[in-house]
Amino acid sequence: MRIAGQDILLPTMMVGNYPKPRWFTGQAWSEIPAGRYAADSISFEAFSDAILAIVHDQDSAGLDVITDGLMVSGDSPFAAKLYYLTERISGFTPYGPSIMLPTFSTEHSPIVDGKLIRKCPLYSEQVRVLRKATKKPIKVNFPGLQVLAMGSINKYYSDVKDLAFDLARIYNEEFKELVAAGCDIIQLDEFTWHFGLSLGDWEVDVFNAAVDEVDAEVHVHVCWGNYLGTSGYLPPPGDGESPDKEGTEYVLSLRERDATTARAQAIFPRVHRVHISALNYEIAHQGAGDLVALEKGAWDKDFIAGVIDVKSVEIEAAEAVADRIRACLEVVKPENLGLSTDCGLINLPRRVAQGKLRSLVEAANIVRAELHADHEAPLRSDDGNVSPLRWSSSA
Repeated sequence: MRIAGQDILLPTMMVGNYPKPRWFTGQAWSEIPAGRYAADSISFEAFSDAILAIVHDQDSAGLDVITDGLMVSGDSPFAAKLYYLTERISGFTPYGPSIMLPTFSTEHSPIVDGKLIRKCPLYSEQVRVLRKATKKPIKVNFPGLQVLAMGSINKYYSDVKDLAFDLARIYNEEFKELVAAGCDIIQLDEFTWHFGLSLGDWEVDVFNAAVDEVDAEVHVHVCWGNYLGTSGYLPPPGDGESPDKEGTEYVLSLRERDATTARAQAIFPRVHRVHISALNYEIAHQGAGDLVALEKGAWDKDFIAGVIDVKSVEIEAAEAVADRIRACLEVVKPENLGLSTDCGLINLPRRVAQGKLRSLVEAANIVRAELHADHEAPLRSDDGNVSPLRWSSSA
């Protein structure tokens, strides 16, 4: 897989969210919209040190791509990302009514009551700290355009499409600045896509506008939810009313867990029109059944498989994770496969998260060795592990 200009076999990475050091609350930093120029030196030092600690956890585990672990405040990763952004974009009032979906019922929709304009850079400081902390490729992740547009209460724009295009303009400005600061990969978390809610023609155009002329790899992460460590779900029908309504509620029912093909295929074939480098998909918790949607050429770009179950506190054995990787290789070519966690690790104790990252890398090394054995003599790195570099399926 091509990462930051180099070919890496089965590159390993986190989806983004990581347990913050327990001494870091982040409240002071997150409440300062203008970033470092309005922050006191102690707050900025704590902010930077927390990112360095998270970088160390990833580096020591051996990940190939490094993130900041979503260094914003709040106990809920979804709320943290949402409120962090809306406090930095004019036109948003962050705390609107409750989101009336079971797994998000304690969160609140932002209200759009004015034209959306970026007040200040959003993630530039995180990228600057990351770029100084590691020579490896770095990645930042954003709430999906459709997630933010559809999850907001629109009281200003005549149509949600106009709201979404203004949001795409803001994202595009931010993405280009992040690339200039040294960011290699930009990830958008579009967890409404596979519910069949937001891949119409204009939604595709909005996404493509956001990444237009952005000189970075663009990944899209989709999963089945991880709010408070649970998957997205629907309550059983009550009083003769079905919960499967169009509009503000889920369209595809998650109660039918055997319908993996239908769930996964909700994003096909329209996702082919979206300008992304890689699709990141949850595999570990749900099982590899969704991969059937990738068969017969349904996806010809890079595919990043979540092979670490973030909803379990068990640290998987490396060989068990390797089995998940082998299942993915039944459908995805080795040169097109990347490896990640299912979703963010933020709901887990940090020690457990560290162990899961180590299992991910150890499993990748097991399968890399098998692939090298099939094609050429294994290439060893200085630490004795099989090198993820310089491998070709044509060797």
